[in-house]
Amino acid sequence: MVGWRTSSIRRQHELPKSSELIKNDKYPHIVYEEQSTQDDVCNKASLDQKLDLEEEMIRGLNQVPWTRVDVSFQKSRQRYIAHSTIQVKSYWLNSDGADVVFHMIDNFVL
Repeated sequence: MVGWRTSSIRRQHELPKSSELIKNDKYPHIVYEEQSTQDDVCNKASLDQKLDLEEEMIRGLNQVPWTRVDVSFQKSRQRYIAHSTIQVKSYWLNSDGADVVFHMIDNFVL
């Protein structure tokens, strides 16, 4: 199993509170959505500053606009194969992930 903080590549204090989680009938497995703001864009660390790999990844990702979408299969029978379910590799086996794919299609912007 992968922890929420690790899988979403964010700092511990950036995780949404349980009171902020959403329930959406159209996309039942989408539990949180966040758009980046101009304030989220971090300056590059100076070359002499030592950063751990995780912090370096977070800073790199924050240099571009993004939409973070948290997905939960906690109540699904398919929760133990979430990585395959989110990709809907096989509909009969991973059907719970279909709403996540539809959410991506409905919200994809060029």
